Amino acid sequence: MARKLPSSPQEIIELLRRRIWWMIIPFCVVAALSVAIGLKLPKQYQSETVILVDPQKISTEYVKTAVTSDVTERLQTIKEEVMSRTRLERIADDLGLYKESRQSGGLNAVVRSMQKDITVDVIRGSNAQNPVDGFKISYTAATPQIAQMVTKKIADLFIQENLRVRDRDAQGTSLFINDQLAKVREQLQAKEEQIKAFKAAHMGALPEQEGSNLSLISQYQAAEQANSEAIDRANQERTYLRSMLNMNGASNTNTPVTIASPMEMQLQAKRDQLSAAQQKYTDSHPDVIRLKSEVASLEKQVAHQGTKGPSLSGAGTPSITQQLQSQLVANDQEIKARIAKQRELEAQLNRLQGRVENLPAVQGSFQDLNRDYSAMQKNYESLLEKQQISGMAAELEKHNDSESFRILDPANLPAQPSSPNLLLIDAGGVLAGIVFGLLFAIAIDMRDPTIHTAEEFTNYLDVPMIIALPSITDEMHASLGHRP
Repeated sequence: MARKLPSSPQEIIELLRRRIWWMIIPFCVVAALSVAIGLKLPKQYQSETVILVDPQKISTEYVKTAVTSDVTERLQTIKEEVMSRTRLERIADDLGLYKESRQSGGLNAVVRSMQKDITVDVIRGSNAQNPVDGFKISYTAATPQIAQMVTKKIADLFIQENLRVRDRDAQGTSLFINDQLAKVREQLQAKEEQIKAFKAAHMGALPEQEGSNLSLISQYQAAEQANSEAIDRANQERTYLRSMLNMNGASNTNTPVTIASPMEMQLQAKRDQLSAAQQKYTDSHPDVIRLKSEVASLEKQVAHQGTKGPSLSGAGTPSITQQLQSQLVANDQEIKARIAKQRELEAQLNRLQGRVENLPAVQGSFQDLNRDYSAMQKNYESLLEKQQISGMAAELEKHNDSESFRILDPANLPAQPSSPNLLLIDAGGVLAGIVFGLLFAIAIDMRDPTIHTAEEFTNYLDVPMIIALPSITDEMHASLGHRP
């Protein structure tokens, strides 16, 4: 006969009543085993320390920090550095940790075990400006003293690594800006030399010299006009002298006549030039000043010649023909000199006009050079400002006035083990004992072919039940024995 599992509360209660000891014994065994196992498990102690993230002491409006990375990212970087193989090996060697792991798996097993026992929890901030208020470091060890020492060492490593990372970033930023500044300075100097060479190659044709070129063109044009008029007067004088020479060519008379000397004629020509120049320019003009000086010099020479020169009358006085020929020679020399000067003035005018005509092309090239130079200069000035800022940021890091890590709660010496959790183990043992005892009682009852109740009789046997007697207990026996 295959027994069925109890399905109603009454059947379950009857099963528990029949098999109560089959439940109590497994329960006690399992509960006792759980307590014994909890007592035998190795105790672990956990020490904790809280590190606060102190913000920068000086307002960022005055001094900007050179470390731009977020504190969360920097904390992750520092954690990876502190939890590295080299750092953890040094701590394990100093304190003689994980001797069993060292013997079985070497240093790699030691590092893995130590990384598993270290916990770093970030304490989130309450606002966006301070996303992290701090972090908590905990370490689990077999003794309270080891847990405290290791936690303290790890906290010190976090603080030192934060200072090193910030100082490295600040120094790296400063070095990078200084290197870029040196490069831009070299480029700026090269561009300045290029501009100097360009100015030297186009001297007189630069954009800022346009006004002076136009002024010089006007002056040379006026000088050319005055010199042309002087040439015309000299040509007229030459024509007059030749006509006089032709008229007196056959005459040998020595009659005194008043004929202007070559110097006097030159003086008259200079006076004419001065008069023409004074009509166009003011007295402060260079040409007017120069002509006045030449006229004064010639007047002194003519006056000196008049007092000490030979008389035009009497014996030894040159003839009229000789005087005319002398004046004609002087006239020819003057004409040649003025023609040469006219060519020189025309060459100068052509050169100045060429500069003015070439000015747009020169101006375009010069503007390109100036544009590049201005851009480099702005970049240089910007780098100078950044250099100053990075220098102040480096000083900020040097004096520890920037964002820093500060121990809020030092590593504690744990008084109670953090594991194993005996209460949890005992509660689990009790629950397991109840479950195991119930299952064991049900298993024993399922193997018993005895029919205990009328309900079981009707459920298991397909025959009608004639009579059912109640169970006779000790109390019933006692009551039956006392009947009269």
